[in-house]
Amino acid sequence: MRFLGPRSISSLLKTALDVVYYGLFAMIVAVGIAALCLLSVPTLAAEVMARMKMVAQINGTQQAILMLAFAVSLSGYLLIMRWTRQVFRTLAEGDVFHPDNTLRLRWIGFGLAGVELYSYASRALAEAILKMPVEPVYGMRAVTAWFSVLVVFVLAEVFKEGARLRAEANLTI
Repeated sequence: MRFLGPRSISSLLKTALDVVYYGLFAMIVAVGIAALCLLSVPTLAAEVMARMKMVAQINGTQQAILMLAFAVSLSGYLLIMRWTRQVFRTLAEGDVFHPDNTLRLRWIGFGLAGVELYSYASRALAEAILKMPVEPVYGMRAVTAWFSVLVVFVLAEVFKEGARLRAEANLTI
């Protein structure tokens, strides 16, 4: 099986990324609607918590804020998924070292770093404002997240060099 071009593994992965992208978009819309429902019908939050047998000290407004914060986090992943889809679209077309892929990979790296920093900030705010006990982020999860950010930036430089070599080769006769 081929890895690049039409009817290849990269085109299969691009199709999978399309499905995840639209699923993520639908999830953001659903979470946003649920948060708006919690804000518009305050008794709904208490009823939902009673049915789920949850014993928490947060009210409907706080639940809605948490849901909106989750939707913002998902929006970050949606942007990352959008840029990843664009990279895989060029791979599926067989154009590996497309000049725009360098910038896209950099944006993916910044997006991953931003989502991770947002995660730290939202955990700290949830702990400070809502008095929610939050599991600290350290160990392998933190190392893996920041390692993936560095790997994406390295890949961006590899794609930049590949695009430069391709442009140089196009100038030779």
